[in-house]
Amino acid sequence: MLTPPRRSTTPRRHAPDRPASRSALRPLVLAAALIGEPVIAHANERRWHATGYVSRWVNTDLLEVAERAATGNLRFSDTNFVGGALSRVIVPSFTLPLPFTDIAFHGNRIELEGQLLRHFGGQQHWETTLALMFRTGQIPLAGGLSVNLGVGEGLSYASARPRFEGAIDVRPTRFLNYLAFEAEFAHTALQGVSVVARLHHRSGVFGLIAPQKSGSNFIGAGLRIDLN
Repeated sequence: MLTPPRRSTTPRRHAPDRPASRSALRPLVLAAALIGEPVIAHANERRWHATGYVSRWVNTDLLEVAERAATGNLRFSDTNFVGGALSRVIVPSFTLPLPFTDIAFHGNRIELEGQLLRHFGGQQHWETTLALMFRTGQIPLAGGLSVNLGVGEGLSYASARPRFEGAIDVRPTRFLNYLAFEAEFAHTALQGVSVVARLHHRSGVFGLIAPQKSGSNFIGAGLRIDLN
């Protein structure tokens, strides 16, 4: 009869767990750093800001504003608005590369903006706007001064038919498209406070949502305060 081999009763010793080597941890540390970098980079960026504006009607077409401003030939009318805006950054800093080059534009943002405005002078009504605003990163100028540029697209609603909009053969419209063009100036000595120059434009988008000759242009300035 064959006798089965005896099993050893001595317990086996397991090799002790070795701590992970530094080289094995390096990829994890690098991954954590890469994941955490955007959070750190965006931590000091503003998320909310509020702006107060005063603007005046400019009697010219949108496409002529820049030329007339450069030549000092802008004509204003006695109708104005005053109001405020509240903005929320919905897409924080991102980079836009210039195709086929090594150039890239950093610090761009997208914001959601709402305004409440009171018109006075030649017309008396309220106006509300809601728009998406694309904003560039800060562009350094001189002596601690910098500027960013913004363009907004959205909708505008007036509480009454604006008297100064339209023409003899075109009835003013309450609901129109809204465009904004803006330059925001900041200085390192005034953290969280900036001065804004803005063009406020209402139109029917070349007859798309309202008859042509509908609309208006206002040029004004404001003071902006970061809220975060």
